[in-house]
Parts: sequence; structure tokens; C-alpha cells
Amino acid sequence: MQVRVFSAPRLHEALALVRKELGPEAVVLDHLEGVDKQGKKLWHVHAALDRSESSQQVDAAVVKTPDISEQAAKEALLEERKVEASMLRLERIVEGLGRKEVDSLRKALDDDESKEAFDHLVELGVAPSYAFDLAHAYGHHLPIGGSTLRWAARITPRKKAAIILLAGPSGAGKTLLAAKLATHYSMRGVRVGLMTCDTVRMGGSDVLSAYAGVLGAPFALLRTPDDVAKGLLLMKTAQLVLIDTEGWNIHHPTALKRQTEIWDKLPCTHRILVMPANMDEADGLGMLAESDALQMTELAFTKLDETSRPGKVINWAMISKLGLSYGGFGVDVPGHMGWLTPQSLTAFLESQRQRSKEAS
Repeated sequence: MQVRVFSAPRLHEALALVRKELGPEAVVLDHLEGVDKQGKKLWHVHAALDRSESSQQVDAAVVKTPDISEQAAKEALLEERKVEASMLRLERIVEGLGRKEVDSLRKALDDDESKEAFDHLVELGVAPSYAFDLAHAYGHHLPIGGSTLRWAARITPRKKAAIILLAGPSGAGKTLLAAKLATHYSMRGVRVGLMTCDTVRMGGSDVLSAYAGVLGAPFALLRTPDDVAKGLLLMKTAQLVLIDTEGWNIHHPTALKRQTEIWDKLPCTHRILVMPANMDEADGLGMLAESDALQMTELAFTKLDETSRPGKVINWAMISKLGLSYGGFGVDVPGHMGWLTPQSLTAFLESQRQRSKEAS
């Protein structure tokens, strides 16, 4: 029996490597949680495959050699069933390990309030290990994440001019966030300018252009890097410049490359990655993995009211190296938006807690 170690950032990914490398007959011996050289979580799964036993089973199954096409069909069906059985077994292993982790973490908490808070955080989708770190403060109605999460410095364009790039996936609400920020600061006497790189999509710039007209703010289209100098000239008196961008997809880098050529010409003071809370959690992690290469500096969440598992934003924030900035929900301008702080994040989660209690 040969024992091998498979490592991946997430447990199910390590288990998938076991299935891929050793096949459906692999036996998972144990799993360990550790960290890599950068301090990020890394799972190690020890698995083994008894080669001799597997070979005997194959030999016994092929005593007779029927017609080639019939044999191929049977082998394909057998392989399909093995894969299905393997996936089911791995899913049960992951589910069992997850329950074991949750139970052990819950038992380690000191009081009933913390345990109840832990249960609620896990129910909202917060990863058990993060829920454990936050449970005591959350259970005792204290602000959470003050030391465990990163918090961006508040933007004060009256004191220091700011050029803010808003980037993220299609449908994240970047344009709406730009409009909300522009209106919020404009109402407080800040001179605002609006620019957009969203010039390929039909009507992509129309909404922001309309808001600029309402606010009496300068507006510029950035189709190519050559447009940047002219656009910045229009913004020369603005204390706050907000730059909307075309939605990007980590699986289609061509459009993103076209945009970054424009971004790199802009003297941005902030590059905010805008992530919608209703986004698939794994896809969100993929975007965060690209944030370093794109020089993102802060993280903002939108559509906080459009997900039943808002705890994923905690998971994203914990993994991210970015400071938390804005949080938004709803379509009212400039309302339903605010700077994220330990207090505001706690209040949001407690509102979800209260809503679940009322529903039950």
C-alpha cells in the first residue's frame, strides 16, 4: 500500500486530487489543516491505494473477453459507476469532516451566548473556523473583526483629492455604487468628476453620464489609453474622481487586459474591487486571487440584501489582503450605502439574525 499526501487550499480540492490521482478505490487515511509559507490555510490529506488488491479485482472482472464493443460499453458503464460511487464517498467524507469540525469548535466555546452566536454565523455561511474567532464578540453584542479583518482608511476628498477606480464582475453594481458615492459627496459640497471605461457594452456609459448631468459633474469616456490625458484634464478641478469600469471575468482575460492598459495610465489613489454578495462564493475567491495582480487596494460589497448566506462576505474578507471600504444594498441613490466598520458589519449580521428569528 502506497501512502501519498495531497495538499490544497480547501479540503474538498485536496479530496478531488485524491480521486483524480488514485481513482475511486483510494482510501482517505486522515486530513490535517496547516498553513503555507504565506500563512494561508492549506489542507493536507493522506490517502492510499492497495495496488495489488485493485489489480486482483480487475483480473477477476475480465475472465471472459466478450465482443469488443460490448466489452467497451461495459467498461465505460463500470467506470461511470465507480466515479459516481467515488464522488458520493468523497462528499460523505467532506460532510462528515465538516460536521466534526463544527462540533469540535462549538464545544471549545466558553458560554451559551458564544455557542448560539457561532451557530448563527455558521447558518449565515461563515466558515466554522472564522465563526469561532468571531463568536465571543458577536454573542456579547460587541463589534466583530476589529483585529481579525482589514479595514480601509476612510476616504476624505476635502482633505486629500482621491481618484477611485471601481472594478469587478459584470452586474456587481459598480455603476450604481459610483452614482451613490458621487451623489453622497456632491451633496456635501465635494466637487465630483465621473469617468468610465465601460464603452464596449451597449448603453454601458449612459447611466453614469445621466447621473453626471444631474449632478453637474464633468464626465469622460475612456475608450483607449490615449483618452486618459484628455479625461484627466476635464477632471482638473474635481476633488473626487470616480471611474466606472467594464465588468470582467477571470475566465476571459482578453477584455480585462484591454481595460488594464487604460487603468495603468490613471493616477488612481484607490482601486476598489466591488463584489456582489449574491455571487457564488468560489467565483468570488477566484476574483480575490487575481486582486494582487490587478493592484486592488480595497474591497467593497454590494447587493447585501440579495443573498440568503451573507456570511460569505466574512469568508472573502478574511482571505483577502484588502481593506474593507463600502457596503451597499438596494437601488436608492444615495441611500442604502455606508462605510464598513466593525460596528456596521456587526449591525448588519445582527439584522439578519433578528430576521431569521422573526421568520421562525
